[in-house]
Amino acid sequence: MSLPSPRLTTDTSFASLDVEQLLPAFEKLVADTVAQVAACPAKPDATFEGYESLLAAIRSATTLEGLLLEKGIALVAGASPDLTVVTLDRPLPVAETAKALFRRNDWSKAAMLRLDSEVATREFYKPDLLIVAGSRQLALIVDVKRSVSSYKQRTLSDLRSRMMASALMVRDVLERDHDAPPVARADIAIIDGASECRNETKGIFALADLDWLLRIEGAADAIGRLRSLYGLKVRALLDARCEAIIAPRLTERNLGRGAERKGGTAAAGELAANVVDDALVDDDAQDEDLEDAEAADTPAPARLPGAASRPCRPRIAVGIATRGVH
Repeated sequence: MSLPSPRLTTDTSFASLDVEQLLPAFEKLVADTVAQVAACPAKPDATFEGYESLLAAIRSATTLEGLLLEKGIALVAGASPDLTVVTLDRPLPVAETAKALFRRNDWSKAAMLRLDSEVATREFYKPDLLIVAGSRQLALIVDVKRSVSSYKQRTLSDLRSRMMASALMVRDVLERDHDAPPVARADIAIIDGASECRNETKGIFALADLDWLLRIEGAADAIGRLRSLYGLKVRALLDARCEAIIAPRLTERNLGRGAERKGGTAAAGELAANVVDDALVDDDAQDEDLEDAEAADTPAPARLPGAASRPCRPRIAVGIATRGVH
């Protein structure tokens, strides 16, 4: 049975979202994600011997949270009649010439580039989300990070230049391969899921910025509800595993029932905090490695017959999402 579509009321610029109508879809998304966390196998670990199942759950939960946020934002965007969430069949090509210019922020020269979407290249970028706003003729290229602060500035700079370079190609790709509204501009946005970093001039935005990025009032609150639901389920899973691990250890030490409960709770909290810190340090670095591996393994798309002879059309405008524009 399909879920009812949330109702949106439109004013001059923003749509208003009823979060309650998205809850059934959010609950299913959370249940599916937590099931993956619970199913993550524990690997032998000399340091955390005896606690491997807890460590596996925490690392899995942090890794999957980024994907949860992506899917949640897609659900929110899909509720707006003006927004189209595009699923790309293959990554967008990244021209090294354009990437180098964007890396140096040489916007004037970059604006003069005329590139065909089938340009020969070995590098590709697949955005986490590609959202087309029909009324604004805007393609929004989104990369979602669980925590931007976990990344080095050099890594973020390279990501930003790849996103900008791929944005030059997005209109041709949409026209050729997808039934999407026409676009005249492509903007990029890196979303910090932790909302600790915000630097709009560098394309980094907090979850609270979703309302104006999507032009949906209540978008940020909706993702906040999603994260709250996820947190409740994840903590319940961790509590159960802490109890299963720590209670037998305390019993072996011949502690009394009252001391067992008190000590077990304190030890569980201290252990969980330490393991969370360890998992969070590794999580985004693992995401970065996976992203780089995906880009390296992605085969270059075959050139269409006659592609070399196709005239290069004027490029679309490319930029970083800006308040009060479009």
